[in-house]
Amino acid sequence: MKAVVVAAGGQVDQLISSYLKEADLLVAADGGAAPLLDLGYVPQAVIGDFDSLPPAAVSYLSQIGCELVRVKREKDETDTELSLRHVLARGANNITLLGALGGRIDHTLANLILLAALAKKGILARAVTPPLTVYAVTETIVVQGTKGDLVSVFPFQGPAVGVTEIGFKYPLTDAYLDPFAVVGISNELAGSEGTIKVKQGVILVFHYSK
Repeated sequence: MKAVVVAAGGQVDQLISSYLKEADLLVAADGGAAPLLDLGYVPQAVIGDFDSLPPAAVSYLSQIGCELVRVKREKDETDTELSLRHVLARGANNITLLGALGGRIDHTLANLILLAALAKKGILARAVTPPLTVYAVTETIVVQGTKGDLVSVFPFQGPAVGVTEIGFKYPLTDAYLDPFAVVGISNELAGSEGTIKVKQGVILVFHYSK
């Protein structure tokens, strides 16, 4: 099942409409519901303490039958994390996270950690804020785009072993990526797609599309 979770901290506009149309399940983390409503989309559920969603929007969502899951403000989890748990509990195995990049850098890092946690569970996970898409990968990802697109690969929370990049300007074969080095930055697609593999560890793949 394809799920889209919309966070409250980043850009959400017409550029991401295609992801919304493909979603089997659409969930907003608190204030992430506001741009959805502006774009004409209604989430099936909104999860949060509702500190960043206007009261009028909360009232409207309640009236039209949207599931509102209110949680306490002081908690260990972010609203985005709770929203991800919500879609996982309903069987999602392909998750796109919108509005999760940009804004507060600590929230962006937290969302990348959540992406990595999903990947370790075998979930296909990505965060999208055009023109950037970030994938968390534990095995293989095929990046589709345009020749010259920038693609960076970083090990996350530890070393990455056996990293191979095929279809890139600077190919890589069975490499070891040190978590305290940035050798994987700014590669380029040699054509319309490239394949990235990792044998051990988690990598974050940053794809800037033209």
